[in-house]
Amino acid sequence: MMRHDSGKVLSPILKYLLKLLFVCLLLGILYYSFKDSMEDMITELSKVSPQVILVLFLSVILYHLCEGHITWLIVHKTHPEYPRLKGFCNAFYCSFYKTATLGSGSGIAGIYYLNKAGIPVPNATGMYFFQYIVHKVSMAVYSLLLFLATYGFIHASFADYQCYILLGFAGVCVIAGVLLAVATVPWMQTACNLLANRFRAKHPSWEEKLTDAGHKLALLQAESRSLLRDPLLLLRLFLCNVLKFTTWYIIPWIVFCNSLRGESGDLPFSFLQCFALTSLSQSLAGVIPTPAGIGSVEAVFTLLFRRLLPEAKALSAVLLYRFTTMLLPCAIGAFFVLGERIVSLHRKKRTAD
Repeated sequence: MMRHDSGKVLSPILKYLLKLLFVCLLLGILYYSFKDSMEDMITELSKVSPQVILVLFLSVILYHLCEGHITWLIVHKTHPEYPRLKGFCNAFYCSFYKTATLGSGSGIAGIYYLNKAGIPVPNATGMYFFQYIVHKVSMAVYSLLLFLATYGFIHASFADYQCYILLGFAGVCVIAGVLLAVATVPWMQTACNLLANRFRAKHPSWEEKLTDAGHKLALLQAESRSLLRDPLLLLRLFLCNVLKFTTWYIIPWIVFCNSLRGESGDLPFSFLQCFALTSLSQSLAGVIPTPAGIGSVEAVFTLLFRRLLPEAKALSAVLLYRFTTMLLPCAIGAFFVLGERIVSLHRKKRTAD
């Protein structure tokens, strides 16, 4: 029995270590590929002004305000007592665990925090998965609109990459479509149950996991049907996601403008074109299965922007983009996690007294 329990404990640790090793390998490959530009990249980073750092910090706050508002819109539909502030805290709470666990703990943290706010676990599970699907679908639609708006520029600048870009977009649309179908199409649940029954026959040890997955799918569809009856809510969710993505996608433009300060010459793309390339990088990276998108975002971003700018500028921009979208939210989220733990300890102490 002792061995069985220790195996259960070691399994998540082993998975985390394997993901960490994979991320280190990807980052090592990126470093080896661009090591000749490292000195120039550090020079570019040293030019970043305090004003830009402040703008990056504000973009993190605005992003999580939007994310928190999205959570509040979804939860408020069935639980009017849920406060807006909880949604904002939940956004940073999830950001901390997304980085700390390399992506795998974000969903669990979101469900846990909703449950701590009084939302039953079954409802919280359906709500969080629905929010994730809306996030993916909104990203695909927004990226497609930006791609179409700047198609002439992208075709002229990346003609030799065009087939790969279109293939990547097809993958993004397929993923978004499948997620949307799973959440909304009734017969998808029946199809998934039939598939699960086949797996049960071949792998009896998967019984518990398959049953849990089927239960979560049923919760997701029930929650989705409830939320889809409100078209105005869906429009609000989409617009909030668009604003949320905008706060991220504007970061490279700010960084590139700052790097040109005091230098002659203009950027070889407009604001909208830079915006579309950043959106394209984020969307296409989502097709590559890496933990929390680490490595894939950097690779696609650098691949696109180095065709138009010096390599050092592209690398410095992607590093600041990663710092703003991943490391800074994790650092701020750590204070929210710490605060939640302190509050929980005080509650336990009061209960014990």
